Amino acid sequence: MSPKRTIFIATGIFAGIGILVSVVIIAINGGFSGAGPSIFNPPTSKDLWTLGSNIADGMNLTYSVTSSTGEAKANLIDSIVSMRFHNMGDKWNINFKIQNGSNNNNVSEIHASFSKNQLLITDPITEQDNKFLQPVEASVLAIRDIAREPKYLVVGAIWDTIFTGSNTIDKKIESKDTISTPAGKYDVYSLQYKVGNSVSTIYINKDLPLPIKAQVYGDNGKLLYEYELQSISR
Repeated sequence: MSPKRTIFIATGIFAGIGILVSVVIIAINGGFSGAGPSIFNPPTSKDLWTLGSNIADGMNLTYSVTSSTGEAKANLIDSIVSMRFHNMGDKWNINFKIQNGSNNNNVSEIHASFSKNQLLITDPITEQDNKFLQPVEASVLAIRDIAREPKYLVVGAIWDTIFTGSNTIDKKIESKDTISTPAGKYDVYSLQYKVGNSVSTIYINKDLPLPIKAQVYGDNGKLLYEYELQSISR
């Protein structure tokens, strides 16, 4: 057998083992309930969700946001945040409009360049702009810290693990649901984890580049942020 053929066969074997391991992990953690992927019909690339996918030039996403994760004067309470994406080749230029309900509904407009992979800031911005973007990055864009690579949208799939003291807590897909928002009705997967007595939930639609809705709590049970999609235009 030629070396190239040996390498090809070995690659196929290891790829198969990787898929099998993923399937077993999902099955052990309560996946494969109801219709859809199963242990005999394992998830494929079609079941993966990638942060920032399906963004189109000119797309505008508008969210209602409450976030207490920034500096006191930059916190967002009952605020409206819109993001319009402009294609700049290898990156997005995003026009943020932030109507801050905790600051007399003053509107801040910020332009910033973000990578198409992971939606990370690529070019320097002013300290003032960074202050206002901080609570947006720590709420609507916080999914970047969990979805660092494509993730399976399959019930039971573990997306991340956090450590609190000697305990480990899985962030995993708990259910598939349908929710209504001001932007319409959507089929979503509920990514959940529980810290203390508080359950944090992030709702993800397969065809949208960012989550549709979230309520996320800190270790002390305090609400860190919540948001909900208000409108979408392409």
